[in-house]
Amino acid sequence: MPAKKPLREEPQFQSTEKVMQTFRIPRELVTFAKGEATGRGIDLTAYVVRLLDGLRTWFGLPAAASVPLEADRQALGMGREEYLLHLLFHRSLEVRQKGAGFDVPRAERKR
Repeated sequence: MPAKKPLREEPQFQSTEKVMQTFRIPRELVTFAKGEATGRGIDLTAYVVRLLDGLRTWFGLPAAASVPLEADRQALGMGREEYLLHLLFHRSLEVRQKGAGFDVPRAERKR
């Protein structure tokens, strides 16, 4: 029986080497990304790297969460972007039914 291919292929090690890459993107997208980065107190490069690495690593979720999500994504035959849209759509259905912030942690719950 052939060995199972891991659901998430992670490199054996991560390089500290940085590669310069240039992209042509609409001005509105740059403005948006800069605003998001500034709001988080980081520069644009750090923001873009965090987003891309987050997409690659399921945003740092522990394996107990990321492995089942990756298995689900593969079972559905979706790419990462398509799967994230799928998850967001299902969240929107829940929000429509239960209301915005329905699962916000409460400091004190009424008994």
